Amino acid sequence: MKVVFTGGGTGGHIYPALSLWHYMQSQPGAWEAHYIGTREGLEQSIVGKTDIPFEEVEAAGLRRQVSLSALRTLVKTARGYFQAKRLLKQWKPDVVVGTGGFVTLPVIFAAHALRIPSVVWEGNARPGLTNQLCARRTNAVAISFEGSERFFSKAKRVVLTGNPRGSEVLQIDTRAKREALDNYRILRDQKVVLIFTGSRGSESVNDVITKLLPRFAEHDDWRVIFVTGERHYDQIAASLHDLPRHVTVHPFLYDMPSLLPHVDLVISRAGSSTLAEVCSLGIASILIPSPYVTANHQEENAKRLVDKGAASMIREADLTEDRLWEAIETRMHDDALSEMKACAKANGMPDAVNRFYQIVQEVARKK
Repeated sequence: MKVVFTGGGTGGHIYPALSLWHYMQSQPGAWEAHYIGTREGLEQSIVGKTDIPFEEVEAAGLRRQVSLSALRTLVKTARGYFQAKRLLKQWKPDVVVGTGGFVTLPVIFAAHALRIPSVVWEGNARPGLTNQLCARRTNAVAISFEGSERFFSKAKRVVLTGNPRGSEVLQIDTRAKREALDNYRILRDQKVVLIFTGSRGSESVNDVITKLLPRFAEHDDWRVIFVTGERHYDQIAASLHDLPRHVTVHPFLYDMPSLLPHVDLVISRAGSSTLAEVCSLGIASILIPSPYVTANHQEENAKRLVDKGAASMIREADLTEDRLWEAIETRMHDDALSEMKACAKANGMPDAVNRFYQIVQEVARKK
């Protein structure tokens, strides 16, 4: 059977599609895959590292206001639609899977016009305009958070699957996890605090964390790992002096999945994939949602976990050194930490990738 994936812009739209593809390859029956993305997003570089053939189409962010810029976006999206239509006619897939981002719209619309079954996956609690517009023209919408179905009232079918990244992080082999213990010098009785705000980092959050790091000197029973993001690392590293041995600073972690099983507390943004991973593994978290994302969806994501006792949240506008330190010390007490970990685990969906696969397979068989 043939599947065409589409989704792009950020890793949060791309990696879930690749997680599904890896799972599909482990299932009975042969699947052939293609990927449609854009030149501007991260999809070309990320998918380029896999064995999936990649093709570009044009796409742009939709705008609700009437303007010259909105007209240009419409023209670009229309060109992408006809480009996607040509590719789908050539490949003749059994199903198209869209995982969000601008490119999803022209590809899903093209699949609908050609009567090719499709599934749209939404990673966030509050979906963007693209997926809401695609919902009418797809066979099923897969969601990651309970309650998101209210945004898809015109969809034919809405199914709660979770985020497939929550499944993949559980598949890390024992050897890789042992290597992570050695690589990060994690001692047997240490609690691990991991701080990161995405591959690019956040200047404002990093500034608060950098001022906070010396306070960790009083907790040598904690192992503190701070990931700055590559573009911020040199400046931060140059400003830090005499850090305790149990506190280290890194630009990026390529083996994050191997480290996460050892982590007790995560301080991070509230992207869908991050939340899926911490819940599957049962990790407590302090979330600082990015205020710079569409429809403030990261705060919506965070609230879902906070309401269930699985995380705490500090808005970036309210973030201070003292407030974050108080939150860390409160959460790192044994009872509070154990309770939050248990709540996170209870809200995990370790079978998310299988749920997603079952919907895709079911839709594909209807062709």
